[in-house]
Amino acid sequence: MAKNRYSEEEAVQKPAGELLARLGWDVHYCHDEEELGRYGTLGRESYSDVLLKRDLKDALIELNEWMDETDVAEAIKTLSQTFVGDSLLQANEAKYKMLRDGIPVRKVGEDGVPYTELAQVFDFGHPKMNRFVAAEELWVHGPLHRRRCDLVGFVNGVPLVFMEFKRHDKDVRNAYNDNYTDYQDTIPQIFHFNAFVILSNGLESRVGTLGSPYEFFNEWKRLHEEDAGSVSLETLLRGVCNRETLMDLFQNFILFDHFDTPAAKIMARNHQYLGVNEALDAYKNRKFNDGKLGVFWHTQGSGKSYSMLFLAEKIRRTQPGSPTFLVLTDRDELNKQISETFESCGCLSGVPAARCRATSGADLMRKLKGNPTYIFSLIQKFNQADAEPILPDHDIVVFSDEAHRSNNGIFAENMARLLPTASKMGFTGTPLLSDDQLTARTFGGYVSVYDFGRAVEDGATVPLFYENRSDRLAIENPQINDELLQAVEDADLDPDQTDKVKSQLSNGVHIMMSEPRMRAIARDFVAHYTGIWESGKAMFICVNKVACVMMYDYVQEEWARAIAVEKAKLKGMGQQEALEQRRKVSWMESTEMAVVVSQEQNEIARFRAWGLDIEPHRRKMEERNLDDEFKDADNPFRIVFVCAMWLTGFDVKPLSVMYFDKPMKAHGLMQAIARANRVAKGKSNGLIVDYVGIVKALRQALADYTRDPGDGRKPDDVVVDKDELIERIRNLTRQIISFMGEQGFDLETLLAAEGFGKLDAIKDAADAVSATDEVKKRFGIMCRMLFKFYRFVTRAEVGEDLACRRDALRAVYNQINQRRAASDTTELMRRVRDIVSEHVEVSEATEQAKEGTRFDISGIDFGRLSQEFARAKRKHLIIDDIRGVIEERLELALKNNPLRIDFYERYERIIESYNKEQDKALIEKTFNELMRLSQDLDEKQREWVREGFQNQQQMTVFEMLFKDTLSPSEIRKVKSVCIEMVSAIEERLGQMVHWTEKEETRSQVWTIVRNEAYKLPESSYPDDVLDGCIKQIYGYFYSRDLAA
Repeated sequence: MAKNRYSEEEAVQKPAGELLARLGWDVHYCHDEEELGRYGTLGRESYSDVLLKRDLKDALIELNEWMDETDVAEAIKTLSQTFVGDSLLQANEAKYKMLRDGIPVRKVGEDGVPYTELAQVFDFGHPKMNRFVAAEELWVHGPLHRRRCDLVGFVNGVPLVFMEFKRHDKDVRNAYNDNYTDYQDTIPQIFHFNAFVILSNGLESRVGTLGSPYEFFNEWKRLHEEDAGSVSLETLLRGVCNRETLMDLFQNFILFDHFDTPAAKIMARNHQYLGVNEALDAYKNRKFNDGKLGVFWHTQGSGKSYSMLFLAEKIRRTQPGSPTFLVLTDRDELNKQISETFESCGCLSGVPAARCRATSGADLMRKLKGNPTYIFSLIQKFNQADAEPILPDHDIVVFSDEAHRSNNGIFAENMARLLPTASKMGFTGTPLLSDDQLTARTFGGYVSVYDFGRAVEDGATVPLFYENRSDRLAIENPQINDELLQAVEDADLDPDQTDKVKSQLSNGVHIMMSEPRMRAIARDFVAHYTGIWESGKAMFICVNKVACVMMYDYVQEEWARAIAVEKAKLKGMGQQEALEQRRKVSWMESTEMAVVVSQEQNEIARFRAWGLDIEPHRRKMEERNLDDEFKDADNPFRIVFVCAMWLTGFDVKPLSVMYFDKPMKAHGLMQAIARANRVAKGKSNGLIVDYVGIVKALRQALADYTRDPGDGRKPDDVVVDKDELIERIRNLTRQIISFMGEQGFDLETLLAAEGFGKLDAIKDAADAVSATDEVKKRFGIMCRMLFKFYRFVTRAEVGEDLACRRDALRAVYNQINQRRAASDTTELMRRVRDIVSEHVEVSEATEQAKEGTRFDISGIDFGRLSQEFARAKRKHLIIDDIRGVIEERLELALKNNPLRIDFYERYERIIESYNKEQDKALIEKTFNELMRLSQDLDEKQREWVREGFQNQQQMTVFEMLFKDTLSPSEIRKVKSVCIEMVSAIEERLGQMVHWTEKEETRSQVWTIVRNEAYKLPESSYPDDVLDGCIKQIYGYFYSRDLAA
């Protein structure tokens, strides 16, 4: 089965792995392909292993010439050990220090005296000499659970990077809440050595550290300070997973702040990393700048103290000499704060911060004449005007906090005279004033700038123009009528089912991929692009990978015909016209096209099933650097067909035209169109050509992006004047009524209805505001806010007119939030599920055709489906009711059997499609898919009866134990064991209270599972297999009852 091109694995994880490969990582897909063993894929002996000892051993031997096999074994053992009482963060800190500074290995000298050597794990001086391995879909077994990690990055066998991905339309926070936190409990060993964690949905990405709340996971937007900034996964990966950067981050930009308990693991943020490295370069060149290291302007609240610390520690670790760092402030509280930050982060070698602070001018002189690593002082301590200058044989580096304040006056003059050879850097949270010549004269110009407005720069992009060509196509499929009517004409259907079937018949994907339609677009594309052939390169975005190859083939045919037509035009042309025409023909003949899509398993067979050959395209993608060729304005590779690749983070300046034949919305659409707005020589604008009707989504995305936040006050602020509150109620009521009108329902209809007609009007209104999840969500939010406001007023205060409208809105709100049982459509679905519609005709529409692609199914006589079914008109409510029932059933199914997750994922895909641009065909498709899902779930849930079990739990355990290699007699034995095991467990659990909370009761349940599992056929369940089965079954009951 082909993978969903927009799943997290296909749209986010796979491109991430491909990028890591380009960055120099060895990438392995481990889901069902990893071979265990010393000579296996990663060298792991078991799925519980998180250290790749094969790579680690090689690195230790390579980097430490003094080590023998015994030393290596001891080092690996020491690194692997975890103290029982340590928290996950404490274990991580202990291992971080060993990985950064060296693993202690006990040795005995020739004189018999023991000593300790530190075994280096990484070659920080030569980052590319380390071995970087990325493991996708990596199985890790914990004490009780098994989890599959999206991507783990190993360096010399140590798992330093953990990545969790979500689909592009999911909030990145879900990766933190749903997966990352669970993994800390279930497979904690993967985080023992972790440097940082990356969370991403491809469009938005964050990086953070173990123990940090989600709010402290930060974006990584820039590779250089002058970069405009991007929150895409590509930027983050290039920023932190580049081999040099990763080693630099690990060695110099991670610290553990013990100011609070528990400690906080801190990783430099993007601006700190870039700024500190700019400052380091200034330090390296200090002799050429008279010791002026520059002004470090980072906005208030951006972590200047940590930046000072990162800079000082990196200088100390990576640069020759033994400098003294003098940190100056002009206020006691700042002096105390900064010094305590250095102490709590372990930079003072166990010396209390108070001892590093100068207590007087004389104490400051004494400290400066020595060579301590850190001195913290007020600028006012330079109060000895007649003191002799200090000329040490080591560097003194002055960090002057709030430099524009502390650098003025007699004390600053005394410091300059006392420390004539010191290097000086000014730190400030505000920009220097234009007339502040003294600060610039003392420190030099800006060495690093970080403010909030830098991401937007004028003139960074060219304008984009939009051209709608979707109105050139009119699509209809008349043969659907007869096929559908024949299938359901004799069915005895209830009123709710006709419209449910109507909703499912054509999502548009098969319509979009129909040959007549695609050939029509190919002809139009060739005519359009060859008409603007001097504009630049073109990208054609198709709905999926198969469509990319199809469109490529059709365009190739039309391109050849167009060349012949253009050559024929040469006859009869004048000299000048012919010269221009020959240039165009030459351009067309030299133009190369390519398909660029990511790989997937069994793709050859998949494309062959469509009558297509992917191999020549794949060979071109693998053997050539197509991305570089496409970026080259002079390269004849001018047209690319894509569906997902190259739509984000791919900067092609000569790309001028993008052709959309793929429905897109929100961030994905914004990311895609941005490919055409890059500045290039001779390029005045970019052009977006629309074949599928993205104009509405484009306008909505732009509107959302620039939405006015309002007057700044909290919407739930009710401490206001009553008259103002009533005015808010009046305005909000008008907004809700207007919103309903936009959805096609006039609230006056409900207010005027009488008798049973009022119930019908309520349902009509509920149907209108249930069109999509977004519409229903917005309606619900506004109604809940309105109802909240009403808590503080009486009916008399607001008046009967407003109160009646509130009552009507509440009736609609209650209608869409109630749950009803869905109708039984089993018989119906059996009759219609095999209908296939492949008949699409394309014709040219008139110039006055409605904007957007039209999937015309208005001619289908759905009334003949059933006399009762035809009268149902509230399609959205019907879909909503079905969803409610299915969601409840899925929740119960997942509780009873975690292996039913595939049904939930299938449900999510259906609803994702439903929430996109809707028409009758899409609603029909949604209904049919939901019905099919419900039917399949029914069959699966009833499977335990057919298999002879007494309940679903027995079936669940059987599925966990089942193997294809079992003989019929072994299957009978396994079933018997499952029945006995579940019965014994449930009987014992019935006698316990909160058994998951006590070690004694947990042990009793474990014993039951183990004893019953020993009854399984030994030939099929040897001890090494049995242990995993026991853990899985125990984990099922534990997780089930823990959640309950």
